[in-house]
Amino acid sequence: MEMAGLVASRFVAFAALALVAGLPLHALTFGVFEAMSRRKRLALALLALVAAGASVWWALESVAAMAGVTLATLDQETFTVVLAATPLGTVMEWRLTALAAVVLAMIMPLRALRSAVAALAGGVALATMAWTGHAGASEGGVGTLHRWADVLHLLAAATWLGALAGFTVSAFGGDPVIRAQRLAAFARTGSVIVALMLLTGIVNTYSIAGWPLPLGSRWVWLLALKLGLFAAMLGLAAINRWKITPALERGEASAQGHLKRSLMLELGLGLGVVAILAMLGVLDPAA
Repeated sequence: MEMAGLVASRFVAFAALALVAGLPLHALTFGVFEAMSRRKRLALALLALVAAGASVWWALESVAAMAGVTLATLDQETFTVVLAATPLGTVMEWRLTALAAVVLAMIMPLRALRSAVAALAGGVALATMAWTGHAGASEGGVGTLHRWADVLHLLAAATWLGALAGFTVSAFGGDPVIRAQRLAAFARTGSVIVALMLLTGIVNTYSIAGWPLPLGSRWVWLLALKLGLFAAMLGLAAINRWKITPALERGEASAQGHLKRSLMLELGLGLGVVAILAMLGVLDPAA
């Protein structure tokens, strides 16, 4: 129970950071450089603010855990000293600066450059997650490989989650033909994302738990659950690509409802994966 706050803060921060990076990254996969609508700019700016607030919460929970105190009893002096003495301070500086850049990009007259600037700044903010948890604790050459594999894993996952969020919102409005075309086009990008996630996931798992895996540990059981949710997401993505998208293109009346339900379920599974990642990051693989 004492870790509940840390896990919850990691989940909210991770989910918000993934969307801040993933939404503009998804837009760039289509070469979309047109000016964002005011509604999209506001949504991304609000997500960046949520990510910043959740990151501060996560930092407080992390310092409290390191100091062996509760969040309620954590004092400012301890928080400041731990930030200065650990990589957490640098991580927070980079993350909050990058998130501020996302907010500024949404209010400044950047027009066509907004997506690119938001994707770069959001990607940097998300990448700082690789310098925390198990990846941040890795040392030497293995540690460097682990962190960069984790960065690629995070960016690939964020692009998928951002695509799901974007497609889910658009499923409730807009032209179904254009939506079907974009779903079909993203399938090619999705294949690259899946391959990248599998490869970097193997590197990350080996770097954290070694081989053979400690099969009796809670960490491995949660990893298995994560892989099960990931497989379910792949199954839904296949249904969307090979069954629902062609039905949309043919103009079948029931296809729109099937797409909404499928996308919402896939997005829910994706958030479930994020929740498991939040737990995995605070558990000892051998315990």
